[in-house]
Amino acid sequence: MNTKDLIAEIFDSSSSSDESSCSSESTSSSEDYSSDICAYFTERLVRSKRKKVEDFVGDVIYKYSDHDSCFFKVKKRGGRHVVPAEKQMLSFLWFAANKDSYREVANLFNITQSTVYRTFGYILDFEEEKNQTSNIFQQIAQFPNVLGCVDGCYISIRKPARKMAHTYVNRHDQLSITLQAVCNAKREFIDVDVGYSSRMHDARIFENSFISEKLPRICGQQFHILGDAAYPLREFLLVPFKDYGNLSNVQRNYNLKFSQTRVTIENVFGLLKTRFKQLMRLDFHSVERMALFVLACCVLHNLCAGDHMATSESSNQSTENIPEEGEIGERIIPERSRRMDNRAAALRRLGEIKRNEIANSL
Repeated sequence: MNTKDLIAEIFDSSSSSDESSCSSESTSSSEDYSSDICAYFTERLVRSKRKKVEDFVGDVIYKYSDHDSCFFKVKKRGGRHVVPAEKQMLSFLWFAANKDSYREVANLFNITQSTVYRTFGYILDFEEEKNQTSNIFQQIAQFPNVLGCVDGCYISIRKPARKMAHTYVNRHDQLSITLQAVCNAKREFIDVDVGYSSRMHDARIFENSFISEKLPRICGQQFHILGDAAYPLREFLLVPFKDYGNLSNVQRNYNLKFSQTRVTIENVFGLLKTRFKQLMRLDFHSVERMALFVLACCVLHNLCAGDHMATSESSNQSTENIPEEGEIGERIIPERSRRMDNRAAALRRLGEIKRNEIANSL
């Protein structure tokens, strides 16, 4: 029995009890009213099947692929059809590249809107990636909850056109710009900021970079990145204990494991300059072109790292512009940066608490 017959039967049963007291004229009008109500509810209750675009993904991929089909073969095991992972990713890429709604994407890829929404949630969830990254870092020296290592690297340059030479002189009395980078445990760059004069202190470059604003939200209270003593101590940015000759065994053990983990960023800088010899000294005339060239080299480095092209002999090689562990403590933070306001002091206190907790747990 369909919905229309069910509604008609309900109206017939309700009107049969009063049939003896009603005239024939009122009965006919009641039947017309019942039929109108029945048609109205039938139109509302019966869900019309929305038309979808059939085989859109298969047709497009077939035109641009040398294979007959590049989709994963999924065996049917009953229940709902499993949406292939490739199809889910393609739907996300289509949504990102076009101003389409969830409904339009669902129609194109022949899936439901709920599937589109759920798929985007899977793709936009980076929590699992954070756990995987911290686990890889922890295998190096048992230092927990590390998402990356940050440091600055000098890129030697010629004097830029229409610039004063002394504004680009670093602490080695050489002309250079600073490449600030954050790397993961796979020796890949995950954030790069380049173009600042090396006359600027690393702490100031970090404060002016976009990553300093995003790190509190990315790391939260659990994760953090590692930097040398030139950076400010924060809950999301840990630095080593400064050694004035009075460190405890717990603090020395913390510094040891900290250095063994943080040296990853120095190895990455060594790999970068080994692969791209032009980075030993750039001869471009404009700072903008220098920065773009360095960014391009960092992208190519990630492609090489993704293909596992790193050589073991260059992993331990360092350049003369990369500071050694002994030099880190010799960096003097300018007096201006020591005048921290109440907010900076509170952030530093949170970093100290977290650092002490990790030092006691190692």
